[in-house]
Amino acid sequence: MKKIYILLVGLVLSISASAQCTDLFFSEYIEGSSSNKALEVYNPTNAAVSLDDYVIYRCNNGSVTATDSLFPQGTLASNDVFVISNSSAAKAGITSNSDTTHTMTFYNGDDAVILINKATGDTLDIIGVIGVDPGSGWTVGSGATNNFTLVRNYNVKNGTKDWSTASSNWDVYAIDEDSYIGAHSSSCHPPAAPEVEFSNGSYFVDENAGTASVEVTIASPSATDTTKVEVSVTGGTAVDGTDYSITSSTMLVFNPGDAASQMVTMSITDNAVAAANTTIELALINLSSNAEFGNDSTSMVTIINDDYQVSTIADAVMLDADLAPTNEDMKYELTGIVYGIDMDGNNGLSFTIIDSTDGINIFNFNDVSDYVVTEGDEITARGRIDFYNGLLELFVDSIKVNSQGNSLKDPIQIHVPGEIHESDFVQLNKVWIADTTTVWPNNGNVLVTNKFQDTFQVRIDRDTDIEGMPVAYDTMTIVGIGGQFDFSAPYDEGYQVFPRSIADIIEYVNNPASTKALSLEVSVYPNPASSSITVVSSVKWSKYAIYNTIGVKVQEGEMLNNSLNVGELTNGNYILRLGSANAAGISQFIINK
Repeated sequence: MKKIYILLVGLVLSISASAQCTDLFFSEYIEGSSSNKALEVYNPTNAAVSLDDYVIYRCNNGSVTATDSLFPQGTLASNDVFVISNSSAAKAGITSNSDTTHTMTFYNGDDAVILINKATGDTLDIIGVIGVDPGSGWTVGSGATNNFTLVRNYNVKNGTKDWSTASSNWDVYAIDEDSYIGAHSSSCHPPAAPEVEFSNGSYFVDENAGTASVEVTIASPSATDTTKVEVSVTGGTAVDGTDYSITSSTMLVFNPGDAASQMVTMSITDNAVAAANTTIELALINLSSNAEFGNDSTSMVTIINDDYQVSTIADAVMLDADLAPTNEDMKYELTGIVYGIDMDGNNGLSFTIIDSTDGINIFNFNDVSDYVVTEGDEITARGRIDFYNGLLELFVDSIKVNSQGNSLKDPIQIHVPGEIHESDFVQLNKVWIADTTTVWPNNGNVLVTNKFQDTFQVRIDRDTDIEGMPVAYDTMTIVGIGGQFDFSAPYDEGYQVFPRSIADIIEYVNNPASTKALSLEVSVYPNPASSSITVVSSVKWSKYAIYNTIGVKVQEGEMLNNSLNVGELTNGNYILRLGSANAAGISQFIINK
């Protein structure tokens, strides 16, 4: 005990002022009723510390020697606390936040407690005076070290051995107060400034919704100060009083410690006018000086027009100088004839409708109205104008079938696809492959050229029957739908032609009539066959050619009564191409002997 006496007295007498926020100190002291006692140690530094380097002593009733000692273990994180409690404490705040229980808390208010750094030998902090018995306890502000809860002032940055100074830097709370234990607020780690922002940088509301709300949030609200901010309308195309009206206060007040979001509400006017979507631009202004803005200090509310403009397709095509739509997101009701197939294939839609004025691609990521794309259907489609890599689209939300089996127009004869041919029915005459393609690709482009040395893309969609078929002709006539794939403005490149099926690709014949020949898909029987096949068709075919799957012609000749002998072919898959005076046909069959 003599060694302890020398250690304690010597250290307390020799200690000098320590640097701020550099070592542990006592941050809370609870001396409550019965066994409701706890002691809290705080780490004000910017790094975790090992508690193995520290010891806490207690000197009872004016003793100059240590009555008890605690050698804590573990690691204490930066800005965290270590709580020692009485094992018989009843208060939930004490028991739930305790890191260890120890007899160190067997004090009654007249016992001095000392915190020492063993590694440096420094006395870091003290509660009371060693060698002095104050009676029931030492005075601390309006309270005392007995029957009170003491919490270290926010501005205290280090402990002290001078109790005359230390006794004045505690906040005093009533006996058994346990709401502060387990954490400590210190100017060594000031709380973040309150951060105020919109919960979203953009909001979307349907015109028929009736009302809209914009949410403003606060992070790290001040524990002591009120935070105020104002929501201001700074611009947009919507007209206050016509398209919307703000119905709540735009001055928002966040009370101390309150992290609940605040709302600004507005009424939305539902009119019967088909027009572009309108916007309301908002900004947060006049923020309290104790706070700062978050990332989203501005926001935009978009009012989505719910009225469809009934229009021809041509009137819905409104392009700027870069060939991008000026009416994007406006809603239209368009009627036209379906051309081609669904080039989305599975779930979703991508197909073309054409009316007497123009054509447009119909698109959605999902199926709509249970519609099954069928060429020749006349449909009425409702949706909003969309734009994808140069291609104008109607992002459809409903489809109604008006009639079926409608005739298609004759394809437009063109040399090179361009903007005016987008989503139109076109025909390329006397074109040939300009790259190394010998088999039509799966969802790929093929470079073709013509006699004018123009080069452009023919796009083979995976949902057609063209994929994997051999390129059977040197010079071709190709019918299809005009398309485009251009990544950037101006959108004046990347024009394509999409054949609808293998029947759209026929051999070019230098005969004006042949360029308007019918291109037909036909069937044959039996299929599979072993010796002969018959073509099922009302056309009387005059000639034929048979190709294997790599595009090699293996047989050709004259047709007789739409039948031909295939007995010399080996087992496998074959392509049959047919010709007559005014038509071309194609079919596939299997030889299985």
